[in-house]
Amino acid sequence: MSGPSIGLALGGGSARGLAHIPMLEVFDELGIKPKVIAGCSIGALVGAAYAGGMSAAEIRARAEMLLANRIGAMRYAFGEKRVSPFDLLALKGLASMHVDGETLVGIALPDTLPKLIEELTIPFKVIATDFDSMEERVIESGPLLKAVGASIAIPGVILGPQFDGHAYVDGCITNPVPFDHVREGMDIVVAVDVTGRPRAANGANRSNIELAVGSLLILFHQVAGLRRTISPPDIYIRPAIDAFSGGDFFRIREVLEQAGTAKDQLKRELEKRINAIA
Repeated sequence: MSGPSIGLALGGGSARGLAHIPMLEVFDELGIKPKVIAGCSIGALVGAAYAGGMSAAEIRARAEMLLANRIGAMRYAFGEKRVSPFDLLALKGLASMHVDGETLVGIALPDTLPKLIEELTIPFKVIATDFDSMEERVIESGPLLKAVGASIAIPGVILGPQFDGHAYVDGCITNPVPFDHVREGMDIVVAVDVTGRPRAANGANRSNIELAVGSLLILFHQVAGLRRTISPPDIYIRPAIDAFSGGDFFRIREVLEQAGTAKDQLKRELEKRINAIA
């Protein structure tokens, strides 16, 4: 099935971003490919795999293999991939230990992918946030692992690599659902929002970390909402994954199953728009 030019934006949301995989399955099932993909945070990671030539089924299989359980993930990282714990954990002073973003991406993505963004099968844009200039940065060329490592750099948790002497943090800070970067020349713009919402209180009071993470999610929703008000995408999908936290990676099968309704919605809306243009 061939059709119009489609731009696809995959947003950030940590473990909730596993819901991107069923959305990519829609494209494969319809026999079409986006003409351009933009991704931030987990959307950059999943988008890199798809833009690099992996099918959605292959991405699902790899994600389920890596995230079957914690012990298996550690065995893969430190055994098969031969990653040293000292390479994965970046210690920047006694009070600052982070996971190294570039190393983490290297574990998650297969070695068969192209090394440079410009060599990917589908044009790809990685969204990161320049901490020093306080600006969004769109990375369209250069080392793939480094760019995605910058995009997934959750402040205080994951350390991103530097570009041109500047520090980078999560792309969600400036553009949590980057559909504005896949609009030019496209017939249809599809955006997938997996940011989620603050979880319901588990007791009388929320913990400090719950309040901190929840406040970020409120910020992401405000930013994404303002961008949609200015120039909305044609299709905006928000999978029902609010019940999951950003750290629920090992609940992958539940996340994928929960995203099934949104997958069906995307398939219906995409088919409708394609048929209207044809």
